[in-house]
Amino acid sequence: MSSSQPARVKKPLFTDGFCEDPYPNYGRFLGEQGIHYVDWGAGMWAIFNYADCSSALKDPRLSAKRTGSLLRSLPPEKRGEFTELARTLGLWMLFMDAPEHSRLRKLMNKGFSPSGMESLRSRIEQIVDRMIESLRHTHEADLMHEIAHPMPVRVIAELLGIPDSMQTQLVQWSDSIAVFFGNPRRTLEDIVAAQRAVIALTDYFRDQVARRRRQKGNDLISLLLEIEEDGEVLTEEELYAQCVMLLFGGHETTRNLIGNGMYALLTHPENLSELRARPEMIRSAVEELLRFESPVQYTGRIAREEMDLWGERVLPGEMIAIMLGAANRDPKQFEDAGTLNLDRRNNAHLAFGAGAHFCIGNQLARLEGQTAILRLSQVFPRIQLSAQRAEWSPNIGLRGLRALPVTL
Repeated sequence: MSSSQPARVKKPLFTDGFCEDPYPNYGRFLGEQGIHYVDWGAGMWAIFNYADCSSALKDPRLSAKRTGSLLRSLPPEKRGEFTELARTLGLWMLFMDAPEHSRLRKLMNKGFSPSGMESLRSRIEQIVDRMIESLRHTHEADLMHEIAHPMPVRVIAELLGIPDSMQTQLVQWSDSIAVFFGNPRRTLEDIVAAQRAVIALTDYFRDQVARRRRQKGNDLISLLLEIEEDGEVLTEEELYAQCVMLLFGGHETTRNLIGNGMYALLTHPENLSELRARPEMIRSAVEELLRFESPVQYTGRIAREEMDLWGERVLPGEMIAIMLGAANRDPKQFEDAGTLNLDRRNNAHLAFGAGAHFCIGNQLARLEGQTAILRLSQVFPRIQLSAQRAEWSPNIGLRGLRALPVTL
């Protein structure tokens, strides 16, 4: 096959209103199998249906090393200004392939065992209860501002042993990284802010690691310092990078799980009533909320080699967007895919990905989502939306609400 660039026609995906409701657009592509070339920047491949997305997530010919592609929207002469951003993100386990990814994942798994995460349940319940207590005598509240936004960073900060006084700053840095990751039309200013945030967080964790070396604590950083297996250890740079990744991932996606989940329930009051009547179904309910309004709408891979994918020629280095939010609404995989069913069985959604890069923090996110959503539904039996329509963040990749105003 010739490696010359074939002529391609970009199919429209990002039409007006996409961030408010991407599902009609997803539906157009779900009606067709295979891979599509869409209007993503200069053009990008995208996969939508469940079977193809699941297959792509596990395909060794597709690489997770895609940090360089995040800067492609910049003119070539500007990219050199952001080598530190690309280098630091390249140390995140999220952007590694085997064998480097396998080594890091094996070490990091020790800090995220199911039993270890479940042992946090009572601490998370205490955090949620304290936050909800402040709302008991309030008639109106913004659940994003009061609960969904601050709660995950409090949990991950406690897990990492970060003091309360730093949490507002950590959220601001995390938000800057989120804008960079979730918007394919990112601006130069977005990239500058993301680089500053990543450097600031790395410096912060460098200081925290030095403190733990002098005096270990009962936190994840101290545990990561002690982790060793078969002579393998985390290097200093790897340790800082994973802490930054955990803070960002642990805050941004869980915030949107709680916000999106509560919004879905409030717009489906019969489901909310069912959950109140049957609190034991909270685990299946959160799985369905993850499927129905996935916090992460897509992830990416890069072709390692020239390859044929679903009848299309993909060239080495080309980016492929794996549209998780679309796959989770695929009617070929999920019966009545557009219906919220809290008791759904065999709900093998892709909200946390699949394969070797399956989200390492999935148990923690589930636990936080279960705790916050169940407590809110129980403590405020008359809770309802107080706005006519939702205001979604203009973020294509990380789906979440700007605000969630309710009456209590």
